[in-house]
Amino acid sequence: MGLVLLAAGCRYKFKYTIKLCNSKFYAEVYNINPAGVDEAYFTDSTTFRVYIGKFDNEHEMFKYVCDGDSITINKMAQDATGRMKIVGTRVLSVLNLSKNKVNSKEPLFEFK
Repeated sequence: MGLVLLAAGCRYKFKYTIKLCNSKFYAEVYNINPAGVDEAYFTDSTTFRVYIGKFDNEHEMFKYVCDGDSITINKMAQDATGRMKIVGTRVLSVLNLSKNKVNSKEPLFEFK
């Protein structure tokens, strides 16, 4: 019975979308665990979708910075004082993602 309840609680459920770069791109966030673990994807909704990774929605987040053809994705996490700090950075070429119709299943950031 306990396994059934545990399995039922771990469902993939859409939470929200963040519009990025003047609404040209989106970050989609899904709840995957009732303990506060979410998953994020970066997409243009038609030609590419990049799996950013999992994050603890109480202590971590992703921050997106648009700059011309590229987007910088920073993984932010609380330090011991409670301040958010950058713990990882990835820069993506939107032109490359669109041209190659990227649909990644490997996370840009590992979940710890």
